[in-house]
Amino acid sequence: MGAGTTKNLILLVDDEKVIREIGQEMIEILGYDCIIAKDGEEGVALFRKNAADILMVILDVEMPGISGEVASDIISGESPGTKILFISGYDREYLEKKVFGKKITNFMPKPLSVKSLSRKFSEMLREDGV
Repeated sequence: MGAGTTKNLILLVDDEKVIREIGQEMIEILGYDCIIAKDGEEGVALFRKNAADILMVILDVEMPGISGEVASDIISGESPGTKILFISGYDREYLEKKVFGKKITNFMPKPLSVKSLSRKFSEMLREDGV
């Protein structure tokens, strides 16, 4: 990261309350600040409001209203290079074939664990030398 930047905020977007609550706890255990949104529309609004501070966005794929895929397209269009991690109860192969129609770069299956999140964050943030 450049001098003076202290991005430490992770936006977690999931329509399941228990995932938001547990996910937020895990993210905070790992030393990050976390804000949560209950759907894609709220997630995009929170991203726009906090974009300067957001280090990464975690998006559930299947949500009512604006899906994770659409929210990702909006966020990436407005802020290219934003780190996005997709999470889902569906497996990667199904999502790549039936939902995205392409490879998903950063994906984690539910349920999440602190250990798996820690590993994935390290991997994703190391790509930029963060």
